[in-house]
Amino acid sequence: MTLHLYGGGRSRAVMPKWYMAEKQIDYNLINLDMRGRQHKQPDYLKINPFGKLPGLVDDSTGITLFESGAILLYIAEHYGQESKSPNDRALISQWIAFANATLSPAIFVQTVRERDFEGIMDVLNKLYETSNYLVGERWTAADCAVCAYLAYIPIFAKDANLNHWPHVKRQTEETLNNTHYKAIMT
Repeated sequence: MTLHLYGGGRSRAVMPKWYMAEKQIDYNLINLDMRGRQHKQPDYLKINPFGKLPGLVDDSTGITLFESGAILLYIAEHYGQESKSPNDRALISQWIAFANATLSPAIFVQTVRERDFEGIMDVLNKLYETSNYLVGERWTAADCAVCAYLAYIPIFAKDANLNHWPHVKRQTEETLNNTHYKAIMT
């Protein structure tokens, strides 16, 4: 098996990189120079016709994927030894979709942050009050997706005071101090 993950500076390759580090999944990282427009070259456009990062090629199955959430879900299902329960798999998918479609804009887009951020943090804080995990009793791709975005709050939502949400703050700090997360961010 050879997984080839295409990433680059300031890309959403963080999630699959962190997940594979946590799960000790071997892969080949191909960093593309975005300033040099390597992500817009014909060879990479065969992987992601939109020229965005990340992209994934799995030599063992022949699949080529783009979109960080789809990549994360694929790796979790095929290599991460996540739960085989259909309910758990559905919940993991739900949280990955939430992270990309709801949480991400509430962090990165000012108008969405002004409208939705507090409500999202209220719900997450309540969920994290009773468990450190979103699905089951162990860290999954769901936690990877959500916590990877929470870790961006101190950078992109500097005006957010996480002291209002102590359980979200704890998750964010644990992510920022996680050995594997710190290693992929350097």
